[in-house]
Amino acid sequence: MAVRKDYTSARNVRDAITHGNELTDAGKYSYTALCALGLNYLFNNNWDETFNKQCLATLIKQLQLPSQVEPFMDSILKGEIKQPIKPYVEVLKEEPRISGDLSILLHDFILLGVQEGKYDARWRVLVQHLTEQLDISHELMDVFENSVVDCLTSKHPVKTKEEIAGAKHRQMVVKAKRYALIGLATLGGGALIGITGGLAAPLIGAGLGTIVGGSAAILGTAAGVAVVGSLFGAAGAGLTGYKMHKRVGEIEEFAFGHLDCVEKMTKNNNEKDDYKVEIQFKQHLHITIAITGWLRDDKVDMFVQPWLCLSMSKEQYYLRYESSYLLELGRAMDYIVSAMVSMATQEVLKFTALAGIISAVAWPAGLLGLASVIDNPWGVCCRRSAQVGKQLAEVLLSREQGYRPVTLVGYSLGARVIYYCLREMSERKGCEGIIQDAILIGGPCSGNSYEWQKFTRVVAGRLVNGYCRSDWLLKFLYRTLSMPTGGVAGLQPVTLEDRRMVNVDLSHIVTGHSEYPEKMHLIMKEMG
Repeated sequence: MAVRKDYTSARNVRDAITHGNELTDAGKYSYTALCALGLNYLFNNNWDETFNKQCLATLIKQLQLPSQVEPFMDSILKGEIKQPIKPYVEVLKEEPRISGDLSILLHDFILLGVQEGKYDARWRVLVQHLTEQLDISHELMDVFENSVVDCLTSKHPVKTKEEIAGAKHRQMVVKAKRYALIGLATLGGGALIGITGGLAAPLIGAGLGTIVGGSAAILGTAAGVAVVGSLFGAAGAGLTGYKMHKRVGEIEEFAFGHLDCVEKMTKNNNEKDDYKVEIQFKQHLHITIAITGWLRDDKVDMFVQPWLCLSMSKEQYYLRYESSYLLELGRAMDYIVSAMVSMATQEVLKFTALAGIISAVAWPAGLLGLASVIDNPWGVCCRRSAQVGKQLAEVLLSREQGYRPVTLVGYSLGARVIYYCLREMSERKGCEGIIQDAILIGGPCSGNSYEWQKFTRVVAGRLVNGYCRSDWLLKFLYRTLSMPTGGVAGLQPVTLEDRRMVNVDLSHIVTGHSEYPEKMHLIMKEMG
């Protein structure tokens, strides 16, 4: 599993990686036990049992451990044997072949996770867990994942100014690329199976000989057929290539766009000195989808604006949906807020919201007189956002994004979209291993812990509820609706005892619902 640092090409793979023989028996055992302990901590539930066993079996096979080890590892996996992590880490640090560089094991584990073309969200969460246990920076984990993508797509990594300036970081990228070249050669063409949605398509130009290791014999195997099928079935545009063929409910608009595209001017192939603009984007093993809650302006792209600070992955999308209705709602919200200020009732409203009173009697008469301005667009958008959430679930379950982990983040009605997406997925077969993290901010949805408990089957990593106790506007909007059992998630913490559940009080950052877009950079920093 370890890589000798003097090897720089896949040609020397048999000398560089010998399926775990580089580790001592104690090292192999410790590596496997560390993963078993991580699986027990992260996914100790019935629905992840099959994944846990497959993950452990894959590692045992790769390390060529004797069958006698399996029962003991299975006991660790089930939690029947409790053991500390530190002794195993110390053993790995003493491994002669890796010389204390535990990052080699992390990179190996990432490669192992994509060997069949499916990078399960649970596998990536386990990678993150191992990153912390082995005291490796998350930056290095990102570099390793990028190196795998660079090798899969036959592209050279695009370096930022900071990377060029930092010699240490350059060395890290070079080493990661070398590991990936060697590791992918070992794993073979199977690493391409199923990684669609933009990852596999660029490989078409590389030639089948390059992809399958220069041997036409593999094309007759099941793996070869799967590779070819994956290549020619890929649109190459990621989620932006998705077209809504079947509508859910009343949905009129549903499409994805890239958040972090780079425009590049290239000269046209003609005699004239004219240029065309090519849109480029960085592909990654993990993607993020950001969902806006309302629109304030039809001139500025408000689907993109709040998320310019977002840096959750190298490949990020925004969801464009029902823009005309969201714009009507945004304008109504601005009108209500400005009217509230002019009536000098802000302090009264804050007191009312904090006191937890939600009744017609508690609200100032002047504000109630303006309710008709916002009640209808709010009701329409609530209904449509629920339908959009179900449509998003269909997209993710059908793997339009490829077999890669997805992080969802949204505020206000965007959080409501995520809520209904998770709810729909939780009721469907095969919902596990798709969503890594789900971040709901100021969500106009139920805070019932029973409902959120269902989402733990869908979300492998963090299930985040960002709320503001003083959000008077959200309370005002709910005055005409039946208050959901368990309250409103955007106003309070969700009381769920699960390692995935994270409640973040944003009351010190925002004072009301309308501030979420402009304070998003502070909110993202608070949520880590």
